Amino acid sequence: MTGHAELLSATGLHAFYGPSHILRGVTLTVGRGETVALMGRNGMGKSTLIRTIMGLVPAAEGRVELAGIDATRLPTFARSQLGVAYVPEGRGIFGTLSVAENLDIAARPGPDGATEWTVPRVFELFPRLAERRTNRGDQLSGGEQQMLAIARALLTNPRLIILDEATEGLAPLIREEIWATIRLLRSTGLAALIVDKSVNELASVADRVVILVKGEIVHEGPPAALLADAALMHRHLGV
Repeated sequence: MTGHAELLSATGLHAFYGPSHILRGVTLTVGRGETVALMGRNGMGKSTLIRTIMGLVPAAEGRVELAGIDATRLPTFARSQLGVAYVPEGRGIFGTLSVAENLDIAARPGPDGATEWTVPRVFELFPRLAERRTNRGDQLSGGEQQMLAIARALLTNPRLIILDEATEGLAPLIREEIWATIRLLRSTGLAALIVDKSVNELASVADRVVILVKGEIVHEGPPAALLADAALMHRHLGV
């Protein structure tokens, strides 16, 4: 996708952790309503790419545009105000606050004034959170914490949601629930950039697959092309 249809356009990104050159000229786009899967083995730069897009790691070179606005030097909160919600790998919920409090502090209209995601609607999406609304964040299971992190992200009424390790460490039933949620979000037209190790599940929800190896994109295309190429999957994903 090109032009104004892109919600996220990252071009020629280079990033470092100390002396280590992690991202080496990465260019990545996510169009409106598009779901992009970001794949690669551990330590290949996926989380660094997401953190650079969000402004948590500075881009040494390159440019990040969000909804057509140059966000390369903007702080993280300003990027989220442009309609990007980020669910980090560690989930980042407030352990000492209740489920309801975690949700209330996140709720706000989207960048275009959209208010389609409300607390009652996320409780409908995640009935388990409704049951646990008075529980503290640190009293929830890993799966419930992930649901809370996604619910909190949705309450910012974003145009794009970024999920880093969407189902990492979760029980199989809960993982299935998270994938069902991702499919539902996709059907609402919300754009998504998703990192996960479950290649088949990722391929089933994505419009496009991007594989990162040592900070460079080595493959990009439709999921069917990846699934049909066993050698490519084995080489870059170890499956």
